[in-house]
Amino acid sequence: MKATEISQRRKEITELLYQKKEVKVHELVKIFQVSDETIRKDLTYLANEGVLTKHHGKATLIKEKELAPVFQRTSQFSEKDKITQTALNFITNEDYSIGLDQGSTIALLAKKIVSLEKKQLFTSSLAAITQLASSHHKLFCFGGEYSPADMAFRNSGRELYPDIQFDVCFLGSSGVKNRKGFCTSSLIDAEAKRRMLKKTNKKIILLDNTKFEKTSLVQVAPWSEADIVISSKGIPLDYQRMISAYAHLILV
Repeated sequence: MKATEISQRRKEITELLYQKKEVKVHELVKIFQVSDETIRKDLTYLANEGVLTKHHGKATLIKEKELAPVFQRTSQFSEKDKITQTALNFITNEDYSIGLDQGSTIALLAKKIVSLEKKQLFTSSLAAITQLASSHHKLFCFGGEYSPADMAFRNSGRELYPDIQFDVCFLGSSGVKNRKGFCTSSLIDAEAKRRMLKKTNKKIILLDNTKFEKTSLVQVAPWSEADIVISSKGIPLDYQRMISAYAHLILV
């Protein structure tokens, strides 16, 4: 069986689990028309990825602690202010098309971008749009289903701006504990982030040190997909080494 087929099946199992919270082995065998052993290997793989917990004859979704609404995520404001100020310095005069992810850190960065020379900004974050709405920048929104807690639009369908190539994009992350890359709490959001990564010249990840104490549902991509990772001081040494092996890590 091709690796792409295996990967696609595991992705579909994860999506099914995300919808139902629990799946049975015999149901998956029937849906995917593969052996019991194959499904068990898939579940073992997904369990190692931190997506699910295996039980006898079934698997259940690992519940991530629910995130607070984006504007209530202020406990790390000082650290996020330093992170976003450092990130701002990586936007050069030549960087015109900029992709912005969602989350409170990205919204804070958007506020700082207001003072820059005119840019072309793309985002799904209403929190970022709110900061930029009255600015002189050219602003585009990806659109999709609105998530009140994240103050962002989620779009798992067709790409709204397929011909755009970003000079730089800034992505946030939910908890990365026990993961080998940056993460999100939503399968739909993960796909949107991956699309952004594929069409960006310079990829910068922003996350404060509290993200290393929490887990997430989905790993978006490994650290090797990032060019620069900016975080606050105090992250575990093993994570410093892991990230530094693949990307330029900056601690502020």
